[in-house]
Amino acid sequence: MAFSIRSGRKIAVAALAALACSMGAVTAPALAASSPTPARPSPGAGHGMDGETLQHDLDLVTQASAIAVVGAARGSHQWWQGASGVRSIDAARTARPGDTFRVGSITKTMIATLAMQQVQARRWKLTTRVGDVLPGLLPGHELVTLEQLLSHRSGLPDYFGTLLAGPQTPDQLLTVLHRPYTDAQLVAVALKQPWLFRPGTDYSYSNTEYVVVGMMLEQATQRSVAHLLRNRIFVPAGMRSSTYPTRLPGFRWTHLSEYALFERPYNFDATNPSVFSSAGAVVSTAPDLDRFYRALFTGQLLRMNLVRNMATPRTVKAGDPAYGLGIYLVGDPCPGPKGQQQYLYGHDGATFGTLSTAFTSPDGKRQASVNFTGRDYLTAAPPTAKLANDFLIDAFSQTCPRPVSATAKKKAAGQLAQALRGSAATTQAPALRR
Repeated sequence: MAFSIRSGRKIAVAALAALACSMGAVTAPALAASSPTPARPSPGAGHGMDGETLQHDLDLVTQASAIAVVGAARGSHQWWQGASGVRSIDAARTARPGDTFRVGSITKTMIATLAMQQVQARRWKLTTRVGDVLPGLLPGHELVTLEQLLSHRSGLPDYFGTLLAGPQTPDQLLTVLHRPYTDAQLVAVALKQPWLFRPGTDYSYSNTEYVVVGMMLEQATQRSVAHLLRNRIFVPAGMRSSTYPTRLPGFRWTHLSEYALFERPYNFDATNPSVFSSAGAVVSTAPDLDRFYRALFTGQLLRMNLVRNMATPRTVKAGDPAYGLGIYLVGDPCPGPKGQQQYLYGHDGATFGTLSTAFTSPDGKRQASVNFTGRDYLTAAPPTAKLANDFLIDAFSQTCPRPVSATAKKKAAGQLAQALRGSAATTQAPALRR
């Protein structure tokens, strides 16, 4: 979602640093400073991959300030998953590879898949207009299309821009995020701001667009988004630990508590899932995210011509990420058979205390995902996001059937950081970013 949600998207590099900026000038409650419990390594498990390197990558994330981090990777005949740190500072229980967490804007790829299933069934087209499904929802902008919403080219402002304008301290922010919201309320909050541009003429990441798509799906199918995700995404993809909570408590199983680091760690587990809605409310695991992208890019959830359509960037210009329909495109450190540049497809997601990223190769044979909790809002450029991205680069390098040079890894890491940084900035709300 947005600021932290990059729901997604949002997520990746300094996504929530904005929150820090927006709240940095504010005095947080005067509480005794405390530091996070030292991270404890949790040995990973796998087959055919250099687990020592991957575990070291994760340990570096917690050593840098994260409370916990989990990661998973899969190749044609290889797999690995691991964790570092603790689930909760209070309980100090060691994080495990299968622990759940909020995925933020990675939810958007799933919602876009549901929308494209409607296209596959010939109930919708990409040119289907919001006014055709939900007349009156966007006054004066009824002609906004499904494609414009999914590609962030509608000009519809992000509701977080208004919602987060008021909080001045972490406690005030928690109060705002604890409240329940309906989708209609989120859209109404967004419409208090002026439209950013004429639909179809530019790109601006907005969580509101995916809330609208969720509302369209519910109206067209007469099923809840939770029902649609469970039956059309989670079950067919084998995502047994994934859920779409709509109210508190938002977690069913052991999870990574969501921490934002101000003058001390603040626990954001009480954030109401409804504030993320279809833009970023999914709770999942690193292995489940790999399963999702593998299922999507091998045609198990959608015909491959429609998957390719989703993966085709609608926006390719300096300063903006190469973004299709709920999917980013970034460079792959693994070269093609003739040494040519290859690409990875996926999304990032940020919430107020977590950052997640998940990508796949276009043939669906190689995936990697990572999530950490403990977003640092006091450091101008916290290293945790870069270190988490290093895990992805090493994982994709290990699953490559050809040798990967240090230069290719460095180039891919730079492209990944640039793409995710751009997306995070777009959804950041005045002070908080997804």
